[in-house]
Amino acid sequence: MKFTSLSSSAQVAYADLLTNLHTAAIPARGVSCFTRKIKGKTYWYVQHMVGDSKRSHYIGPDTESVRQQIARYRRRQNDAQLLKPALNRLVATCAASGLHTLTAIETRVYQALAQTGLFEAGAVVVGTHAFLHIGNMLCVQWEQPVWRTDDLDIAQEETIAVAAPPMGADLGGILRKVDKGMFAVPSLNPKHPSTNFRFRKQDLTVSLLTPLRGKLSTTPVQLEVLNAAARPLRFLDYLIEDSQAAAVPSGSGILVRVPQPGRFALHKLVVSQRRPSAETAKSRKDLAQAAAVLDVLREVRPGDIKVAADAALQMGKKFIQQLNTAADLLDVELKAVIQEAITPTGAVESFPIPSPNAW
Repeated sequence: MKFTSLSSSAQVAYADLLTNLHTAAIPARGVSCFTRKIKGKTYWYVQHMVGDSKRSHYIGPDTESVRQQIARYRRRQNDAQLLKPALNRLVATCAASGLHTLTAIETRVYQALAQTGLFEAGAVVVGTHAFLHIGNMLCVQWEQPVWRTDDLDIAQEETIAVAAPPMGADLGGILRKVDKGMFAVPSLNPKHPSTNFRFRKQDLTVSLLTPLRGKLSTTPVQLEVLNAAARPLRFLDYLIEDSQAAAVPSGSGILVRVPQPGRFALHKLVVSQRRPSAETAKSRKDLAQAAAVLDVLREVRPGDIKVAADAALQMGKKFIQQLNTAADLLDVELKAVIQEAITPTGAVESFPIPSPNAW
């Protein structure tokens, strides 16, 4: 797959959008602070919305330190309101510069998930949607339509960090507020809960995934933090580890998390070899997306490939075997890039070095 590098103005607009979204992130979730009097003493609490319900959490007693913390937060709230027009302008500039934007239904779903605190708590956009966001991050436009999809894949660990912000406890309820026609897609095994949510009359399915650790299993894993089940996938932990923030230039801008581009590419290569024969078309799509990202990285961020490869070497023989098998299907230059990256420093290379004319 070929790509077109976008203008420097597109790169600046994206970077500015990402920076401003970080500033506005917490206030955008509708969090507010208030006090309560208990036995004559004053205590501070934080309040946030989960669907139509209000949830409150204790911050601390009314001390100078806590009041300073609250003051800083309120300044951020004010800054976020002042940033809204700037965010709208940046989103428009990004779209006009050729960066990928979302459809109307996708925008509403992303906004609902972001406002719930899902991405702040570690959830990661994966699959083709991640490929699109990575293209924006690298400031390129993919030239072939292999990115078209009606699936939004969200990866979430079974547990989240204790310090993570509060989240909505019902993914199905959150999505149903986006569109009342949303329904849970029944699993092939009637004993298993659904891991997919489909919007009627809309070309969008939201799928929930989680890393598979231990013995092979297709049984969905219940994620208590979302009151929803997720499909377990082997090696998904490699993909979502060390994920990074990304700006989505839709609506007033949306802050999400996506995989590191290098990990995304190598994981796609491995996944292409793990799919059943009935999903040959998806395997080709995996290879095309991996090749596209690698093609950009070797030009602008070759170190990212090496870092991702070093992490891949920790995943075990099966992962590296499938990575090598997929690399054999790439053109000679990209194959050499992969093989060089996964060759430990000081090791003897077991593959022929391409002639200078091949680079």
